[in-house]
Amino acid sequence: MDGYNADVKRIVAIALLEIAVCGWSLGQERGQDISFHVTAVRSEDATDWCPTGECDATRITVEGYSATTEYVLDCVEVITHKPSPHYADYCDHVHAHNDYDATLWPANIGFKPIKSKTADGAPVSLYRIVSEKEISKRK
Repeated sequence: MDGYNADVKRIVAIALLEIAVCGWSLGQERGQDISFHVTAVRSEDATDWCPTGECDATRITVEGYSATTEYVLDCVEVITHKPSPHYADYCDHVHAHNDYDATLWPANIGFKPIKSKTADGAPVSLYRIVSEKEISKRK
């Protein structure tokens, strides 16, 4: 199996797993509407996603809070190169020092409007909750 096919199969398997988990969360629970204040955003290469170089993956980490809970979130955005460059998985982009309407599920947060695909048809992932911490009331 060539490197491209291995990368594509791995991306598809991970995306299907994420969709299944997200779909299960969405189907099992309505989610809680929240206001999410973003305090920091950073991105870095997600080298564990495309080891053969047939795609590029970027891990986007978002820090912020809602009410009295502080969160660290992440999402991996993937661009495959063949047959032509296109998103295989897309993450909503947010910016520090902004408030966003969002929905909280047990393991994920989605920024509104929550969509399953972009206008180009790329799947849109929810942000995975990496950590959460109770904080005292913000000043």
